[in-house]
Amino acid sequence: MLAVAKTPHIEFSFKGPKDVLIDILERLKGSYPLQVVESENDLNNWTSTELHQQIKSRMHGGSTLRIDLFKAGASQKSLAEATGILQPHISQMISGKRPISHENAQKFARFFKRPVKRYRMLP
Repeated sequence: MLAVAKTPHIEFSFKGPKDVLIDILERLKGSYPLQVVESENDLNNWTSTELHQQIKSRMHGGSTLRIDLFKAGASQKSLAEATGILQPHISQMISGKRPISHENAQKFARFFKRPVKRYRMLP
């Protein structure tokens, strides 16, 4: 069974008395592991955050392949039939045990209508 879990991005915007807003923000910080962005300018620094680096270090071409399969509602078997790549090889690519060649990345890109470089990330 294929399962992809992703923590959803939640955005809050508050207007009101400052003391009430500070109280709400402190309660949220205490209840959830949050990364609080207090202005739009802070969003530009996302790529330098520790969370971004952790996520990036775990990603590889197989990760994006797994995500695209899930979003498309496709199975490894249907992808194998459409691309001519053996299903066990697709499974190994998804798990990061087998690199994705440029030729296979092109086949995945055509199947999902995505850029080739999406599947050529190094593990």
